Amino acid sequence: MMITPGVNYADQYASHVMRHKKKYPKSIILAVERYKKWKKRKDIWFEVDRANEMLDFVQSFIRHVKGPLAGQLMELELWEMFVFANMYGWYRKNEKGKIVRVVREAYVQVPKKNGKTIIAAGALLYAMYGELELGADCYCAASDYEQAQNAAEPIAQAIENSEPLARHTQV
Repeated sequence: MMITPGVNYADQYASHVMRHKKKYPKSIILAVERYKKWKKRKDIWFEVDRANEMLDFVQSFIRHVKGPLAGQLMELELWEMFVFANMYGWYRKNEKGKIVRVVREAYVQVPKKNGKTIIAAGALLYAMYGELELGADCYCAASDYEQAQNAAEPIAQAIENSEPLARHTQV
């Protein structure tokens, strides 16, 4: 799905979940309810275009590295868009009046075989390149060396397969 400027994909997912509540676990319903509560707050705001910028970045640079989709650009599912939009779409003013992201850390629990590694690669690469923050600290953790290599592979391939990213990076 191509990311369309001005379209709030988080709203689309939230509406879908609320219309089909019986299909979703309590944790997802609570995440959607938190999103809706945050939209009513006055001290923070949701920037659709900033969230969409992140979604577009992921779909423009991250490629599948295994299986039948290997080599193809990642196409985010609506639930993934909701997760990323919540991480990268909420803003506030800090004590100095500077506009900053509300969400600085995230814990996302995803069942086996649902693309956790490639999702993490998208978030990590956006933190490294998309936010344009010089000296940003970006971490990717794994329980063992093999899993760390699995996480590093799509990141390295995304960099190597993108002339703009490769120009600024040594892999």
